[in-house]
Amino acid sequence: MPKKMTIRQKRWLLSAHILCSVAWLGAATCSLILNLAVLFTNDAHLLNAAYIFVGTLDKALLRGGALGAIISGVLLSVFTKWGLFRFYWIIVKEAISLLCMIIGVIISGWNDEAILLTAQYGLHAMHNQLYLTNQTMIFIGITFQLISLSAVFVISIFKPWGQLGNSATASKAKAGKQTILR
Repeated sequence: MPKKMTIRQKRWLLSAHILCSVAWLGAATCSLILNLAVLFTNDAHLLNAAYIFVGTLDKALLRGGALGAIISGVLLSVFTKWGLFRFYWIIVKEAISLLCMIIGVIISGWNDEAILLTAQYGLHAMHNQLYLTNQTMIFIGITFQLISLSAVFVISIFKPWGQLGNSATASKAKAGKQTILR
């Protein structure tokens, strides 16, 4: 069993976890806004610049926020009472976070392609089938990320579902409480 953290250490790590998670969610939101901006522009330079900004945001904030949130989350799980695989809600959060990180890498590739296409074709890229497919996939990916990351926040607050393999213990505890109340 790993050494437990002091309350002060836990608070610092939890603070880092929350800040990284908020950075990840915020950067994904900004990416969506920039991708929405390209739908309404008639300026070739702005079209290309929006994708460049999304790429910069990805490299500067999305990746760091995602990696920081996942690493700090694993450390919190391992060094606190929660454990890495003891509770269903933690396993769901881990799975969603890893999936969002993988999708983020895929979106980054589509964004890089959009940078090249808009640099080469300008506004005419908006009639290119590859560009249109990339744009659609970027929107689907970012929307999925935002919904999933928001779900992770909600799961963190409500901590639904119980402990793994502990249904018998929970039934005994309920029966014990009922006996005491009688």
